[in-house]
Amino acid sequence: MAAPTNTFVSTSAIGNRESLHDIISILNKDETPFQSAVRSGSASATYEEWQIDNLGSANSTNYQPEGNTVVAASITPTTRVGNRLQILNKAFTISGTQEAVNKAGRSSEISYQTALAGRRAKMDLEGFLCGNQASSGSDPRKMGGFESWISSNTSRGTTGASGGFSGGNTVAATDSAITRGFTESLLKAVIKSAYDNGGQPNWLLMGSSQKQVFSTFLGIATQYQEPNSKAATIVAAVGRYVSDFGTFNAAPSRYVRSRSVLVVDPTMAKVLWLRKWEKQELAKVGDARAFQIVGEATLEITNEAAHGVVADLA
Repeated sequence: MAAPTNTFVSTSAIGNRESLHDIISILNKDETPFQSAVRSGSASATYEEWQIDNLGSANSTNYQPEGNTVVAASITPTTRVGNRLQILNKAFTISGTQEAVNKAGRSSEISYQTALAGRRAKMDLEGFLCGNQASSGSDPRKMGGFESWISSNTSRGTTGASGGFSGGNTVAATDSAITRGFTESLLKAVIKSAYDNGGQPNWLLMGSSQKQVFSTFLGIATQYQEPNSKAATIVAAVGRYVSDFGTFNAAPSRYVRSRSVLVVDPTMAKVLWLRKWEKQELAKVGDARAFQIVGEATLEITNEAAHGVVADLA
């Protein structure tokens, strides 16, 4: 029904005040489970190196006669590996006017954008740490991501191939053109391989689709419960996985590639920092102020044989 004749309605009025709520809603996409799980260390150069070694296998013929003349065993030297430091930044520029005007949801545009830039930079770093990027010493330097390191404990599609460390850099793994479904048997094979090589991984990181598949693994668990006199609860998620070789925390990650599941030993990985995140004000140009959040870091995979990856998943 139309309004009575000559009714003065809000769409004709001049001077009605706006109603802008003093809040800004942001979806939290900056959980960084890999960074939270592994350790942190310091770097002192743009190329950080470390050494790896192994104990070999038990000698089943180690029985010696009385009065035996000792013959020294050959010694295999350690292996030297390393990763490149990568510079990451998030830059923004704020006009003098925007900083001065009265704003909803924040008092300072510079402070607000600084907080956002820091969170976005942390997200970028998580993606590189979990990813399959090969390392590079050319300018700009690039760190080798987790998947590019793993060559010992892998499960890949028929045309997939592991990368690994070679000649001073890591090589990205080759994705298989043929993918397959994620199954418990694939995961168990990688966990067993890591154990046989001396590793003790206890974290599983995977994208949202693979996490939903993982939660359907039957194992020997009952995946529902209905307490007496309480509302029925269906438990459809698995957050811990007890294998024959240890208990794993299983977590979804927005930054692990959707085709991969990472099997991680957090004690055998570090984020090394040459420069931790800092806010820098850049040269002033005109009536504006420019800033960047900048950091320089790399990934240390202490020994890649402690970790694993189930790759090439549909």
